[in-house]
Amino acid sequence: MFGSTFFKLFSNIVLTSFFTGGLSFFSMEFCNWYGCNSWTTIFRSDMICNSCTDISYHLKNYQTSMYGSLFTVISCQMTDLVTRAGSSKNLIFQ
Repeated sequence: MFGSTFFKLFSNIVLTSFFTGGLSFFSMEFCNWYGCNSWTTIFRSDMICNSCTDISYHLKNYQTSMYGSLFTVISCQMTDLVTRAGSSKNLIFQ
């Protein structure tokens, strides 16, 4: 994975993370606007507030996996850079 392939993968993960972050923000704003943040929603009697709770849970899980993927891609690229720098006779940062 080198050059443009890394940039494509990185940009896809970043764009997807921003999209899910925006979706999470707008769903949170809608749920607050609808009034799902009060203590009466503890009883889960409103279907829209129940959906808000479920959507926020699933978006949180998806965002966590996306951030993990982004960290994995960056750490693999850094490991590859260190490996290439250690195995070559020419210095990379000259």
